[in-house]
Amino acid sequence: MTSDGPSNSGASDAPTIHQAECRTNGDVVKKMQISEPEAVQERKAGRDVVVCGDDVAANRELAKQIEYRAHGSYKRCGAHASAGPNALNHFQPDPRNGIMGHSFYETKGRKAKTK
Repeated sequence: MTSDGPSNSGASDAPTIHQAECRTNGDVVKKMQISEPEAVQERKAGRDVVVCGDDVAANRELAKQIEYRAHGSYKRCGAHASAGPNALNHFQPDPRNGIMGHSFYETKGRKAKTK
């Protein structure tokens, strides 16, 4: 498991949630901004979401809550080296039981892409 890095407690902007697409090199591309209930529905459907913002602790907590509300269980994972050098930390169901997707979140040094 990798460290998320320190939280930026001076950030005043609340995290935003986006539909997400995984690409090569571990890139997570943020798509349309969605609400938390919409993110839960995305996760229930096995699709990826990403929580973006400068407050790492807030991002991590929101991603965790989305995963928990969608599946009732979660596992926190660091950025998988096997996914590529740009992979993001995330939560996923535990156990997986065939459920696809992740609740990704940005950290100090790892951000979602816009394209």
